[in-house]
Amino acid sequence: MQNRSSETHSLGSNEPEQSSLQLRHYLEILRKRAWLIAAVVAVGVTGTVLYTLRQPKVYQASASIIIDPQPPQVFGSSVQEVVQLGTGGYWSNQDYYNTQVEILKSYDLAELTVRRYGLQHNEKLVPKKLGDPRTEDQLVAAASAALTGMLDSSQDRDSRIVRVFVRNTDADLAVDLANKHIDTFLEYTRGLRSEGSSSVGEYLSGELDRAEKSLRENEEALSKFKQDNDILSVSLEDKQSMLAADLERYTTAHSEAKIKRLELEAVRERISKLSDEDVSASPIFGLTGNEATVEPIKSQLATARQKLAELREELGPKHPVYLSQLEKTAELEKILKTEAHRAEREIDEQYQATLAKERRYAAEIERLKQDAFELGPKAIEYKRYRRKYKHAEDNYNLVLSRLQTNDISSRNREINIRPHTSARTAKLVAPRMRLNVVLAVLLSLIVGVGLAFGLEQLDQTVRAGDALEIAVKAPLLGVIPIVEEVGPRADMALSQDRDLFVYRNPKSRAAECCRSIRTNILFSTADKPHKKLVVSSPRPKDGKTTAAVYLATTMAQSGQRVLLVDTDLRRPRLHKSLGVARTPGLTNMILGESSAEDAIKNTEVPNLFVLPAGPNPPNPAELLLTSRFQAVLAELEQKFDRIIFDSPPLLAVTDAVVLTRAADGVVLVLRAGQTTMDDAMHAARQLRDVDGEILGVVLNDADMGDRRYGYYQYYAHTYAEAGDATQST
Repeated sequence: MQNRSSETHSLGSNEPEQSSLQLRHYLEILRKRAWLIAAVVAVGVTGTVLYTLRQPKVYQASASIIIDPQPPQVFGSSVQEVVQLGTGGYWSNQDYYNTQVEILKSYDLAELTVRRYGLQHNEKLVPKKLGDPRTEDQLVAAASAALTGMLDSSQDRDSRIVRVFVRNTDADLAVDLANKHIDTFLEYTRGLRSEGSSSVGEYLSGELDRAEKSLRENEEALSKFKQDNDILSVSLEDKQSMLAADLERYTTAHSEAKIKRLELEAVRERISKLSDEDVSASPIFGLTGNEATVEPIKSQLATARQKLAELREELGPKHPVYLSQLEKTAELEKILKTEAHRAEREIDEQYQATLAKERRYAAEIERLKQDAFELGPKAIEYKRYRRKYKHAEDNYNLVLSRLQTNDISSRNREINIRPHTSARTAKLVAPRMRLNVVLAVLLSLIVGVGLAFGLEQLDQTVRAGDALEIAVKAPLLGVIPIVEEVGPRADMALSQDRDLFVYRNPKSRAAECCRSIRTNILFSTADKPHKKLVVSSPRPKDGKTTAAVYLATTMAQSGQRVLLVDTDLRRPRLHKSLGVARTPGLTNMILGESSAEDAIKNTEVPNLFVLPAGPNPPNPAELLLTSRFQAVLAELEQKFDRIIFDSPPLLAVTDAVVLTRAADGVVLVLRAGQTTMDDAMHAARQLRDVDGEILGVVLNDADMGDRRYGYYQYYAHTYAEAGDATQST
């Protein structure tokens, strides 16, 4: 995660540099294609000037009117216009103005102008030839079409002013047509009011007759319904109110009677349970409310009973006085029982009366409910008749009101449009030489720059220059020219002659360029010597093996012990290039089957040794990731000053990316005119994704006759001599 964060920070910090490099790349394209851009601009400006000079002079006349959003309120706000000439509100203003502008430019209004002023006979507008066979209508159509083509209209910003423009090669005719068209538009708008009011009046008169007939029919239907249902004197609403009031009153009385009945029923039940008790001690009179009435009798009975008890003690039960007192006491008890029985009957009668009232109230409530139920459908039907009558009445009043308003507004000739300025002179509007030339220059520049970038986009192959260094974000170490002495590049039988060409031809231009590349690498790694170098390319046939042999040869010639290792374990070629046996080789050393002394071979180049690939393994990438491979590298580092790896192509397999992590730097080989810029950028991105250090780019098979490679051809001798001097020192 830390590596990813640091990489993100590094990318963010390089954004200004990347933008600067990209700008330099664009400027380089413009510089390279400047002749094309200049040619396009020259052709465009010349063509525009010639075209402009051939155009006739066109004059434009302008007249204007003021359009108010609302028509004038001659009769005040109480009379609403039937034919609306303005807008209905603030938000519809712009739509209204746009509509008026379109009407001013329309063919129909142009035809009205032509017919009103007889412009079909104006030969400036409609040229005629002797014996012209066109009819009057055809002449009108031709004049209308010609006038429509000359017309334009627009609204001044944030104002009520609308302008009409007429363009023509005759200045006086343009002025005359602009003023006449404005007058036609004013008359057209006035005509809208009168024509609209007339047609609306006819329509409203017919509607008023129909509305009056509908009102009369609904009025008669409502009257007949009221007569049939006896609601002429009292309205149906009053009947419903009275019925609701009675129903509420009887419901309340019924509830009160029911409560009273329940109370009396409870008293009756209690009295029935107290019938066996002594009447003098029974609370029956308290329940019936007769306690005060029987209190004297109860007092007399208590006194008589007390006296009877005294006489029994004094005289005995057979004494005449005792017997008399006993009879008197019995009489009082009988009277008290009679009062208790009468009180019980009173409670029973009250109960029966209350029950009868409750039943009467319930029956009356049911009757009222039945009446209300019967009145419901009548009320619904009555409301339906009433609604129809009210709707017919409202419709009649509305139509009558609009008819009266139309009669008033039809006599009003005021409109919401008035003249502002008439056309007096016409100004020259075309051709405009200066404007046309400026536009031609701008458009030609755009087209020229577009063509320049388009052609550059079509040519995606790498070339020497800043664009290549910007793309791969690495310096160009040098170029290797085309070696024509050994035949075409595709002839693999001559690969050994080609790969040893620099050694066998030390004075050739290719040898000088390779020594220049060697010197640039040595200078770029002076502070931190890079002992292990990977030579790779984006695709096969980019010349990476040849470049690796050339680089190893020049370094060996400088006095260093150089080992060339063939790490292309899928399609090895170094053993053919240098004329050595393929086995034993690198894979044998990694597997422990061979020692360094057996696997490393001498070459005909002094100080240059080669470690061939050996047998093809089934898993080359995994083999290069093993610790055994790291041990082999450590052993080789002890024996040689410089180790150069010939790796597989970067975009074909992952072996080169894996190998990069074990090396000190990478030399990226690109083939001029064949390797695309996208492949170069993709390969460089793959190397940087694994933190690989790209020392630079070598451009292979460069055409030294191209002026872009002149710099490298000229300085090849200087760098080679400087490198030789450095090594000898």
